[in-house]
Amino acid sequence: MRAGGAVVGICVFVTALAGIELTRGTERIAAIWISNAVLLAAVLKEERSSWIFLFPAAWLGNILANLQSGDGLLTAATLSAVNMIEVLICALLVTGLTKERDFRRPRPMFILTAVSMGPACLLSAGIAAFALYQMTGASFISVFANWYAADALGLITVTPLLLILNRGDLADLFHRRVLLRTLFVLVVLVTALAAVFLQSTLPLLFLAFPAIILATFCLGFPGAAFSVFLTAMIGLWSTMYGLGPIALIQESLRIKLYALQLFTATSSITSFAIACLLGERTLLMSALSQAPDFHYIKNLRSEIVSANLNVARHVGLRTTTEVLGKTDFDFTNRERAKELFIEEQGVMFSNNPVNNKVERVLDARGNERWFETSKVPLHSATGRVVGMAGVTRDIMERRSLELELKAGKERLDLILSEMSGGLAVINSDGFIIFCNEKYKSLFPLTGELRNPGAYLPSILALSKEKGEAPGLDPKIAMRKLKEGADDELELYNGTWLRIRSNPVANGNTTIVVSDVTDMKKAYFELRGMAKKLELLADTDGLTGLFNRRSFDERIEQEISRCRRNRKPISLIMIDVDRFKAYNDHYGHQAGDAYLQNVARVLEATIKRPADFVARYGGEEMCIVLPETEQSGAFVFAEHVRLAVNRLAIAHAKSEKMHVTISAGVAALVHDGKASTAAELIYRADTALYTAKSGGRDRIACWNGSGDGMLRRM
Repeated sequence: MRAGGAVVGICVFVTALAGIELTRGTERIAAIWISNAVLLAAVLKEERSSWIFLFPAAWLGNILANLQSGDGLLTAATLSAVNMIEVLICALLVTGLTKERDFRRPRPMFILTAVSMGPACLLSAGIAAFALYQMTGASFISVFANWYAADALGLITVTPLLLILNRGDLADLFHRRVLLRTLFVLVVLVTALAAVFLQSTLPLLFLAFPAIILATFCLGFPGAAFSVFLTAMIGLWSTMYGLGPIALIQESLRIKLYALQLFTATSSITSFAIACLLGERTLLMSALSQAPDFHYIKNLRSEIVSANLNVARHVGLRTTTEVLGKTDFDFTNRERAKELFIEEQGVMFSNNPVNNKVERVLDARGNERWFETSKVPLHSATGRVVGMAGVTRDIMERRSLELELKAGKERLDLILSEMSGGLAVINSDGFIIFCNEKYKSLFPLTGELRNPGAYLPSILALSKEKGEAPGLDPKIAMRKLKEGADDELELYNGTWLRIRSNPVANGNTTIVVSDVTDMKKAYFELRGMAKKLELLADTDGLTGLFNRRSFDERIEQEISRCRRNRKPISLIMIDVDRFKAYNDHYGHQAGDAYLQNVARVLEATIKRPADFVARYGGEEMCIVLPETEQSGAFVFAEHVRLAVNRLAIAHAKSEKMHVTISAGVAALVHDGKASTAAELIYRADTALYTAKSGGRDRIACWNGSGDGMLRRM
């Protein structure tokens, strides 16, 4: 961390000295101050505990730059301290107001802009203006205006650009799939800026703004940040040398620089706002496109305006763009399409949403498929219906289980209908007036007392007293018999009786008692079979762990529970090292046994009921630890790693010569903000990638910046 502080100090020194030197011919009037932006970007990338190394180094670099430019020691130290105060205020407010560190998102970007243009730069400009007024007699208003404008512009334009430098966004710009688009946008941007700023004949400043917006729309946040920064630099250079539309202003250089600052700030705020919104839209569209169910949005004419990849594949197309503008008439028979059209028009115009509608559909091969569909109308901000959103789920697996259970119930009803039962009739006072022998034989301890003329309430009380029916409440049972009921009663010897009563017009009550012990056993067996089917549906066939489907469901449940309880939840994503090499060398059967051994080790480490292990896919497995901090999960993961090492399974193709695992550890700390399974998986997967990149047989933890932090070397 000390080395990082030294690097930041050098960067601050270089940028501060360059900024001062560039203003020698302008009475120290800076159009944009970059050194504070460099320091703020470095600070926001680190935890607060690391700031103690960054600020002293940056302060020293700032002092040296001012001394090099000819300032006295007191002036240099004072101005450097003011710069540190500005960055510290900005960093404290930004990190205090939001825990997000992705400044491509609207909320953190808005907070950064508001804090930079608000308290941070206003306070520092005021302190600097007062200090220079006291020490040199400089104009308070002039120093305040120049300091505020240059520093605020630097913070809101340069800081976002530096914050995304270590992200994959910049690499994505030059990916082969989008390289031509990136080059085209850069050519257009440079051409437009050259036409605007490399001539002083025509006031073409308005041409720069469309070029910046084009870069923003085509290249996203990196394009916005780069285009604004490039515009500011080219505009500053041209204005200093009397070129460009700003130079046409018949005012002093100070006024021209203020005009350039105003234009750059406006472009920055506008383009960054657009980029943030576009980023949110891209994120949502990616989530929609890759969702496992069938998601689609239709306009008022039931034409598809958005759909995910599953919808396209379901209708035999390759990409989502191929389904846009089409209706159900393009994909199914006219009768079915008309039915769907009428239904969707009812959703939109009659406010009649479809909720969990289950329907049977035959696919192109004539196979039966079952789907569950929900559709709701979409409204504009004014309440006007603008379309419809729908989601359809494939419920074939669930439907199979339901049909199995239904068949079981029908078998139970058949058994009941064919049984011969006992029969008794009681009058309105509760005396038995008739009963058959079967009725008496069904009650082993009180059967001999159940004769005509006997008082049934007394017999029920005696049955309870003798323990014939331990769960019987005589008063409640008698009331139910007179009202008419269909109950089941378990006797002490495990016999189950079904007791149905039916009051008749003369006040008497007919009672039919059947021995349903076989039925109950069949029911319990079917219920057990249903549980086994459910377990099979949730279990990976090779390892016996929860499968991916079960993992997706359970992790969502555990995250929701931890969010309600405001508790953390940790995920350990495990990858078996060099598994393909093991398979190739020892064979697939040995590879399967290898995975089974690792799975047994993972299962053996689980102690708490809420913890669970799942096979994520291939050689990847996951351990979910609710109510566990990331540090605790790291210790747990290290325990698992050592346990696997103790298996000492030979692996000739591994650098370790035995079986090893790598793991990534991440946690969500619920503090009232949204937390998702996708985010937790992303963090753990990023940390896993770091562990594997670090040499395998390692544990890495998510460090909050998007890169895993290697915790075991």
